[in-house]
Amino acid sequence: MRPIRRLQALALETPALDPSVDYYTKGFGLRLVRRSDDSATFAGADGRTVILTLYRGAKPGLRELTFVLDSTHDIELAASQMRKRGVTVVFSDPTLLTVRDPDGRHISFLADDDVENVQDAEARPLHVSHVVINSQDAATLTSFFVDTLGFTVADRYEQDLLTFLRCAQPQHHCIGISPGGQNSLNHFSVDCGSIDALMKGVGRMQKIGLTPIWGPGRHGPGGNVFCYFEDPTGFVAEFTCDVIQIHDDATWVPREWPRVPDTANVWGTGGPSPRAVELMSGRLPAA
Repeated sequence: MRPIRRLQALALETPALDPSVDYYTKGFGLRLVRRSDDSATFAGADGRTVILTLYRGAKPGLRELTFVLDSTHDIELAASQMRKRGVTVVFSDPTLLTVRDPDGRHISFLADDDVENVQDAEARPLHVSHVVINSQDAATLTSFFVDTLGFTVADRYEQDLLTFLRCAQPQHHCIGISPGGQNSLNHFSVDCGSIDALMKGVGRMQKIGLTPIWGPGRHGPGGNVFCYFEDPTGFVAEFTCDVIQIHDDATWVPREWPRVPDTANVWGTGGPSPRAVELMSGRLPAA
């Protein structure tokens, strides 16, 4: 598999499309770029790079992840390699490749368009930082990302309770995989660029009556500052920044972290609320 440069976007299905559009524009700070009766597409601060698409659906769930490769040539090579490995190819042309992962969701690949993230005065989110997935067969899904797509393990919690995976970028992780009772979204995260911008985002949410379900705090694995919120569907959406950057693969040694409060939040400002635990488990699709 050719090197994956970054995670660019995710797509979710929701029975609460209309209130979700208000949530992600008025509070979360994304830019609405397209809207129809059945879907809504959002960009970050640059106003044009799609980072989130919501589709109207009867059951909430993670529908698709979109990654970036270097070129259309890499897309063609990846399509050939996927077929040789027996991966189901859903769609393929010179500009887009979509395959199906072991849990049944779509994984798409686009060619790099050299987008530069530019933070604006309103402290809008810049780009997708990472997505954490719950899987009934976490070992198989992790193997797919590592052995088929070329990700590497950055760190993990003990007993493989959460594995952090990175692609060909310095960022510590862009995918996390956790064992779960059902295949579901644990949470997704957008990078705000700085602690100041993150806190302005928290303030923007609070001004419209939306309070965190966990945070602000700082994680041990990944080192990132975080603050988690619940959206109208019951999806967990996170503001983050200050993620560890790994610039020398040769010297980075993946670590197995104990699953204790002091590693989940090194600031000691508290662990996840019971509501956060329920929502991130995927057992509670909506309030």
